[in-house]
Amino acid sequence: MSVHVTAAPIAFQPDRARIELTLPEGMTIAEMVAIALPGATNPVLERTRVALVKGDGMQVVRRALWHRARPNAGVHVVIRVVPGGDSFRSVLQILVSVAAIAVAGFFFPAGATLFGSELLANVAKTALTVGLTALGGLLINALLPLPKPPGEEKPTYAIAGWQNQFTPDAPVPMVMGTHRYAPPFGAMSYIEVVGDWLYDRAVFLHGYGPLEISEEKLGDTLLTKFDEVEIETRLGYADDAPLSLYTNQVLEERIGTDLERPLKHNDYGKIIKGEPSEAKPVSRFTARDTAWSISILSFPAGLIKIDDEGEEFSVEVVFKRRYRLAGTVAWTDLPDLSIRNTKKVGFYRADRIDYPIRGAYEIEYERLTDSEVEPGNGSQFVLNCTWVVLQSFRPEYPFNFRKPVALSALRIKATAQLNGTLDTFNTLDKRIAPDWDADSGTWIDRATQWPASLALFALRGPGLYRPTPDEEIDFPAFQDWHVFCVLKGLKYNRIHDFESTLGETLAAIGAAGRAAVKWDGRKWTVVIDRPRELVVDHVNPRNSSDFRWSPSYFEPPHALRVPFIDETNDYQQGERLVPWPGYVGPIDITEELKLPGKTNPDEIWREARRRQYEIMNRAVSYSAVQQGTARTATTGDLVVASRDVLKRAMHSARVKAVRGDLVETDGVFTMVAGESYAIRFRQFDADDTIGTSVVRTIATIATVAGESAAVRLTGSGERPKAGDIIHFGPAALDSIPLIIAGITRGKNNSTVLAMLPAAPIIDELTDAEVPPAWSGRVGAEIDLSLIPPAIPKFTGIETGTVETGDANGLRVMVSGGTANAIVVAAFKLQTRLSGALVWQPPLSCTPAEGAFDVTGYLFGDEVELQAWAVSVAGVESDLTDIISVTIGADDFVPPLAANSTLLLVL
Repeated sequence: MSVHVTAAPIAFQPDRARIELTLPEGMTIAEMVAIALPGATNPVLERTRVALVKGDGMQVVRRALWHRARPNAGVHVVIRVVPGGDSFRSVLQILVSVAAIAVAGFFFPAGATLFGSELLANVAKTALTVGLTALGGLLINALLPLPKPPGEEKPTYAIAGWQNQFTPDAPVPMVMGTHRYAPPFGAMSYIEVVGDWLYDRAVFLHGYGPLEISEEKLGDTLLTKFDEVEIETRLGYADDAPLSLYTNQVLEERIGTDLERPLKHNDYGKIIKGEPSEAKPVSRFTARDTAWSISILSFPAGLIKIDDEGEEFSVEVVFKRRYRLAGTVAWTDLPDLSIRNTKKVGFYRADRIDYPIRGAYEIEYERLTDSEVEPGNGSQFVLNCTWVVLQSFRPEYPFNFRKPVALSALRIKATAQLNGTLDTFNTLDKRIAPDWDADSGTWIDRATQWPASLALFALRGPGLYRPTPDEEIDFPAFQDWHVFCVLKGLKYNRIHDFESTLGETLAAIGAAGRAAVKWDGRKWTVVIDRPRELVVDHVNPRNSSDFRWSPSYFEPPHALRVPFIDETNDYQQGERLVPWPGYVGPIDITEELKLPGKTNPDEIWREARRRQYEIMNRAVSYSAVQQGTARTATTGDLVVASRDVLKRAMHSARVKAVRGDLVETDGVFTMVAGESYAIRFRQFDADDTIGTSVVRTIATIATVAGESAAVRLTGSGERPKAGDIIHFGPAALDSIPLIIAGITRGKNNSTVLAMLPAAPIIDELTDAEVPPAWSGRVGAEIDLSLIPPAIPKFTGIETGTVETGDANGLRVMVSGGTANAIVVAAFKLQTRLSGALVWQPPLSCTPAEGAFDVTGYLFGDEVELQAWAVSVAGVESDLTDIISVTIGADDFVPPLAANSTLLLVL
């Protein structure tokens, strides 16, 4: 069993003034105060007030009883340091004793980085904006504005298909939640030769671990569908073994230079017989600090001799090889390289050279075998050879990063299987992080998409140069947020492969969970945007000035347009239109709303609708100035405001005396007969604490209707005391509930409160939302039954023994027309003898076949032909013009019809 403790020790930092603690039952108040205010001096303790709150009741405990009083479980203990004559200096002494609190904000150590980028020095404030235009100003006034999208975010997986990039200077990726990802190359990929075939080796960097990695694909095809594939995965744990499929540093240079030894030619390009061939050595440099190199030679058309009788013979090609250290003159000769083969298809060979010392070397290949043959020998030769790649190897392990990262190493046969570079590898990645388990009541490591767990990972994880220690994290607040996210179905799925600060990252995660993660001066905690019941403070003319409100007038668009990555469509790019509540009709005016981290279309609908409800119900912002630096309420707290400028029936006054149920004030209230009225006041007893907001109804009868300085309470309950400030107004409208959106310092030791309507209706409406079924399709379907396909075209006719092998044969080829894009399911062809009135039953073929074999006619018959197309919806096109052809007419060229194209094949 535990006791909830609220402490407000920092008078001059109102927005960071409150500390929430959960302490075990059985502790004395003195022990609780010592924990909440470590190092507090005696003058500070003299100004410390402690109240016990339970339900509507409250009791102030004098300091003399602190060492004896032990609050029971369920009691809310409120501790507050009130200002005194030297309060600033006294509170500063408390501040110095708490290591986590800094006067000017929370500063990270110099050089701290998040995802590879430097942190802002002060992360207490984060600039926020939203992707709307006309509505942007309204959403900026929201309690939790949407985070500003990073300018360098480039989700390549979302636009042009899966595409791996080689980005050596980019931040290390951070997978948040669950996402399909085309990870960047972790090192330069390279090819290797095994026999006659090429294989690709590559390593991909998924980012900081640990991760759960599954569903490996190349493009949209599972990796298991390919032949000769080896994959090695490291999930990003500290004890991961090194990769065995990629063990050395490799730098690969594409060369693409032919190795030739041509014969001499005259001015007309003819080979001069008897003249010696011309040597053409080719040299290239390895990378620096190379230990060995591999040159890959390609014979793109094979290597073979075919004599005039078609017999095949092997051919040998010999190369002279030598190398020298860059900057030196002397060459080191190597044994000649001889390659012999009898192949009519391309193949590869790899030539490895080991060097005596490491360095940059110049390598030279000179072809000793002629690359041309003198004409007239009656044989055909295939001799071409190309130096395609030079690879420089260093023996060191290629990965030198002290934080554990998830990697995938891949070796796959490329020849006759891959079309180009291995750059479409993608996987389904899931973040493994401590996640709150309600059943066991503990944080356990598992795959998670919940913002509370991901925010904790960002604070404690490997992305920071110096992770946040646990003692600086308000774990009960994050636990409460986790429960809230699960209840509301709020998730965060995003790849952070762009530069961002800790503040920007936490702002994005927090917005996805309807919360803000903030440093309160002592710990990292969470403010959740949800309805509140506890009224923390009253704002009225007696304790504030310069009360202002600013309504926003706007004309909403027809709908919000939300681009997102659709998890229900294998994480492809999608877009959802969310109509404005109550709008019916065609959607012509839209505005874009970005919801980073949202990948579920139903959640996209709910959160976009919530933003719409927020704009509608928080279109007025309020502000007030209060004197003094000591504040009880902080960002996200519920307060009530009473100002006659808000509603004429609202008033505030100070209590002069209380006699039984009669409350006398220094103000004058106007009541209307038959109307119900109430007063609201804060119950402090004799001391200044957070207190409880109490509402009591008052009597309104004809005898007291009109103006009065006194009111009579009805019913039972707490009564205000002399000196208290009360709010007066119609029942249920005595005050306006507001949420503290921000607190800033004003002039002359004042505090400026920024407030928004509490508007619990926002959550009520959001919870009632039932998203429409989502298909991911854009636009309305066209009724294909209304559109005929294009008229087909004759593309060829074969007839007679030469073409068809039958003197009576006739083959007719057709293709689709280009008049429209209607898909054709079949072509039809009808035939008849020239002059006949009746057509023969039509023949049919598919577009893939594209040809009709016509039978039933004899050599010399003149046959008339006419075709048409049938769409997938069963709609027939118009008929082609009739053309005529004579069976077996080798030199017959039929005329082109006006709407047909004919290619005669003889």
